[in-house]
Amino acid sequence: MALCEHIQKTTFPGMQGTPYLNNVAAKAIFFKETLCDEYRRRQFKIVDNAKTLANNLLALGHGVLTGGTDTHMVLINVANLQQGLTGITAQDCLEDCGIIVNKNRLPYDKRSAAVASGIRLGTPIVTRNGMGADEMDIISELIDSVLRHVRIAGPTGYKMDKSRVDRIRDKVRRLCEKFPMR
Repeated sequence: MALCEHIQKTTFPGMQGTPYLNNVAAKAIFFKETLCDEYRRRQFKIVDNAKTLANNLLALGHGVLTGGTDTHMVLINVANLQQGLTGITAQDCLEDCGIIVNKNRLPYDKRSAAVASGIRLGTPIVTRNGMGADEMDIISELIDSVLRHVRIAGPTGYKMDKSRVDRIRDKVRRLCEKFPMR
């Protein structure tokens, strides 16, 4: 078999499928966007927002890995905040309140990836929607309020006061309405 036939056989359809035009269009729009000055300025703002969020959470007593961030994301060790709190529990209870984060394994984590000891917060979307330092203050207070008041009920279970969940969910909704998706 010729080399070109071997490459063709092993690449299509296993590794490379049909190019979907919606993916091609999305990439074209993204590449066009990266050429403008606004995009470049936003990248610095994304990191500034992540730093503000990390510093706020540190000040509130959360275990922010590396003591802060130099990137677009913040990693938090939630296991140190409350006995029995896991990444999956933090992810689920925050999501119930309208705050989307990802559970995340941490260096030397003894928990499985499905449970994890940490969460990962990112700032690109909220920054793109126009949020800044003032909103990072609000977001960090909301996260703190949820994680400090969740009651642990097993490795992945929890209970929260419904009125607290409703109040926080309402605050999140009102904040998001001020900064709609762009």
